[in-house]
Amino acid sequence: MVAAILRCLAGYLIACFAAATVQVSLVLPPHELLGAEAERLTAAGIWLLFATVHTAIFAAPFAIVMIALAERRNISSFIYYAAVGLGIAAVGFLAQFRGPGLGQPQEVILYVLAAFFSAGVAGGLVYWFISGRKAGRRGWGETRSCHAAMQ
Repeated sequence: MVAAILRCLAGYLIACFAAATVQVSLVLPPHELLGAEAERLTAAGIWLLFATVHTAIFAAPFAIVMIALAERRNISSFIYYAAVGLGIAAVGFLAQFRGPGLGQPQEVILYVLAAFFSAGVAGGLVYWFISGRKAGRRGWGETRSCHAAMQ
């Protein structure tokens, strides 16, 4: 039971970090950080921390439902997790650009859309790689999934 919960939680946290890394990399490309000073690297690290926390908080309600569904139905396809990541990213994009964001130039909106979607797909695939491949399988304990462990 504990192993299944830890597996799901670890996969979720690492997926949030991966999605945040993609988003920050689109603002601060890695080639700019190679020869950067400590101040610039510190700023990138703080942005990464904030983006990870923001991603984890926003995606949590959606991810809990989709992870529980995947564990219950033994869904271990990477396509499912990539689609879930894409869906959560789409909701995040719509929440971000509702209202004053629509007045931005089209190039800005498309760049932000690409950032959200690529981060969502990356997060979904990282979750699949860490935890989703083992969805619904028996772990170390008696439970067979995160969903059973939550009940």
